[in-house]
Amino acid sequence: MAGDTLSTAAVIAGGAGILLTGQNWIDPVLSLIIAALILWSSIGIVRETLNILLEGTPHGISLGDIRKGMEDVNGVIDVHDLHVWSLGSQSRALACHVKIDDIPPSASACILSDLNHVLRDHFHISHSTIQFEHIGCGELVRCVVPPEQMAGTHEHHHHGHAH
Repeated sequence: MAGDTLSTAAVIAGGAGILLTGQNWIDPVLSLIIAALILWSSIGIVRETLNILLEGTPHGISLGDIRKGMEDVNGVIDVHDLHVWSLGSQSRALACHVKIDDIPPSASACILSDLNHVLRDHFHISHSTIQFEHIGCGELVRCVVPPEQMAGTHEHHHHGHAH
């Protein structure tokens, strides 16, 4: 708005200058100066827009600080694959993997709630996608039962048909 006001004042002053002096060159010179001011003021907007479109980390965000804040949450062992990007000029999103103990989903809901609280209140991140990974749970197991117990449950039971 200050640029618009300054441009309007320059046009009025230029018109008055042309009227009083008869020097017509004032108009194109003022036009070039106003165009340069508009271009200069738009650089920041273009830079922010490109960062949003390219899903770059927002200016002023420290991934290290976010990782530390998340790892300080009770029950969190490790945070990795951390990505933060802008959804708009005032909205940020986060996606990451969080390593926790092999606990039931109902217990991990408390950890997720605490993580979202830290992200929202300390880092102004309102949209998050957090994937939990469990310690000691193999890729194929994916459950709360320890792998050694899972091996025991795969015994072949015959119920009158072949497996």
